[in-house]
Amino acid sequence: MTILETIQRACKTKGVDKKYAERIEKAFKVKKAEGVETAVDSFKENILPGIVEAEEAGKKSSQADVEKAAVKAFREKHNLGEDGKPIEKKEPDTSKVDPAIKELIENQNKQIEKLTEMVTGNIKDVSTAEKTATATKLITGAKLPEGWVSRIDLNSETSIEDQVEALKEEYTGIQQGAITEKVEKGEFTPAFQQPKERSEKEWEELMNKDDSSSNTGVVDLGIE
Repeated sequence: MTILETIQRACKTKGVDKKYAERIEKAFKVKKAEGVETAVDSFKENILPGIVEAEEAGKKSSQADVEKAAVKAFREKHNLGEDGKPIEKKEPDTSKVDPAIKELIENQNKQIEKLTEMVTGNIKDVSTAEKTATATKLITGAKLPEGWVSRIDLNSETSIEDQVEALKEEYTGIQQGAITEKVEKGEFTPAFQQPKERSEKEWEELMNKDDSSSNTGVVDLGIE
């Protein structure tokens, strides 16, 4: 059995973690088995308490650092001060910046703002055009007046389909009302049905047809 193994066994017997066995061997320069018991006892009484205390302090310090870092990250994320209140953003001091550089920065910011407005406007225009096309198609399909497209609110929470359906009901009501009004005034006349068009041959056959078999009746004109 090696000296290290002997020290590990002695540590187990005396309630010392065997992970310290190598440290005991080096610290007390143990060369023979006879000195193992004394070395372990001395380590346990004089050195181990300081090691344990230092390790506990290190754990506490490490935990405190983690908590401190977490709090700091939370404050930075939510722009909070140490008192927990929001920090007011301060505009950068450009008073000492070279005028040429300052002008360049301002021009770039303006260009960025214009570009943002342009992109936003284009997106809005495309969306409006698509909605208008959809509304026009639905209005035409419902056989409503084309001008009624302007009555569709493209930004309404009510869908375009539902708005067109409401317009259809309104239009049907208007038509029905107009018909009712004409009927009441006696202005409504059913459409006149044109007689069937016949060719000259058909008229000739009709005129020469033998009507003796048909019971058309005789009209007495009172003439002898």
